[in-house]
Amino acid sequence: MSSRTKVATRGSRSLVTRGRAAVATLLVGSMAACAGGGDRDFGVAAGEAPTEITMDLRNDVDTFDPMLTAADQGAVQMYEAIYDTLVRRDIESGEYIPAMAESWEVTPTRVDFQLKETLTCADGTELTADDVAASIERLADPETGSIYTGRLFGSGGVASIESDEQARTVSVEVEDPHTDLLDGFRNAFIVCPEGLADVEALATEPQGTGPYRIASMSRGDTYVLERWDSPAVEDLAELPEKITMKVVTADSTRANLYETGASDIAAILGRDANRLASDAEPIKGKAYQADSLMFNQRDGYPLADENLRRAIALAVDAQEYTQAASFGVGEPADTVITSNMDCYTPENAEIGLKHDPAAAAAALEEAGYGPGGEQLTLRLVGYDVQNSGPDYIADALRKLGIEVEVTNGTQAQAAGIVYGDQEPWDLVVFPFLSAAPHPYPLVTKMSSNLGEGGAYNFGRVRNPDFDRLADQAPGATGDERCRLWGEAEAALLERTDLKPLLWPVADYFANGLTFQTEYRTIDLRTIRTEG
Repeated sequence: MSSRTKVATRGSRSLVTRGRAAVATLLVGSMAACAGGGDRDFGVAAGEAPTEITMDLRNDVDTFDPMLTAADQGAVQMYEAIYDTLVRRDIESGEYIPAMAESWEVTPTRVDFQLKETLTCADGTELTADDVAASIERLADPETGSIYTGRLFGSGGVASIESDEQARTVSVEVEDPHTDLLDGFRNAFIVCPEGLADVEALATEPQGTGPYRIASMSRGDTYVLERWDSPAVEDLAELPEKITMKVVTADSTRANLYETGASDIAAILGRDANRLASDAEPIKGKAYQADSLMFNQRDGYPLADENLRRAIALAVDAQEYTQAASFGVGEPADTVITSNMDCYTPENAEIGLKHDPAAAAAALEEAGYGPGGEQLTLRLVGYDVQNSGPDYIADALRKLGIEVEVTNGTQAQAAGIVYGDQEPWDLVVFPFLSAAPHPYPLVTKMSSNLGEGGAYNFGRVRNPDFDRLADQAPGATGDERCRLWGEAEAALLERTDLKPLLWPVADYFANGLTFQTEYRTIDLRTIRTEG
């Protein structure tokens, strides 16, 4: 019998600064009626997986190393195809289902996985329990710099990772109780040994464990994926044999391709959804967590002043921002924990500041700015998929007499500013898009529990009540767990450490198909033809 134990460094409290850890961040949709009215003939019986489909990616894959991705839509949808995980979660029911593991046992500090027999990599090489453990070890190592490390293993980090090849078991133990430990493994994509041996090459050459291989690719344009006989998939017939993924960054172009029959599935985020919806009902892919106005609270920056944060929050209207940023496809939000998540607390919607221009002017004056006071200049970071959202915020603040400098670019450029510590900034509507339907990922953005510097707590929020509650909640269960998370969110809203604005929604239009989807990813195993 071979057995192996690896103790990882307890280090999630001093996480590595990574600008690319950026705007990360699954997200829920449901089985629903689809667009297209069933016009497309897929040549299979109703309710079966189509043989071949074409779908779009909203952006290109940044890296084929799933541990170092910024987790934009294109990357996570690709990983859904070419990498597998130990466990999956049914989007519709919320139940955990087997993937590479056939069963598991969970405590607040440990999970023991029983692997399926004869696992292999996509290239046909054997994948052992030791290989799986090695992939998890790299993800658990804070020096890797993955955005998933703190979310998956909690603030205390990993105590040990053990594997037994003969018994086909992998066990992970964490230092501090972490109720959501199992859920995190839905995003712990397993990389094959060849990829771990050369992580630089992994960025451009995937070493996958998922049900698809890349048959051909043109980066930034088209990827052709072909299904292989993965032993981790219990029923291969539930997956299309071939998927062509086209990188199409513009909403209007995605809509045009769908209308002309050049794609079978199109994800639309803005105004183009309205014209498609006139003929067919979309499948709604809703995000976990709301896009929220965030403030740079570093020492010496103006928005370290709570009164000034209140003035800004009072000046901005969630309804108007939602219309400007999503053309009404998204929904205005009053809480950062959205109603499709664990521990949603509806009464917290009454805590945050509502739009009130007169109160905003008074708060601005109380902070020492406005007529008779100092002239205030704020630097607002926006990015492309926010449409005219940044312009709306700038105009709302200018009405108070605040000078606003707007920087607009791509998501990656915005991430480089707010995470990178190189360029000054004051405001950003941050996409809290999470891969998890529970609140723990908030800790990696809003708490000093994981360290003050770098990509974690990028706004330098110092909220002792939130830190205390967010430290207790991961070890709690049942009603107590949700009580603590509700109070933690309330602590952020009471101090105006953020202002929720927009619940992101992606309208998925599909010609003759049904499926389950989240905001960024379609569950490829659920794609079926309509009756």
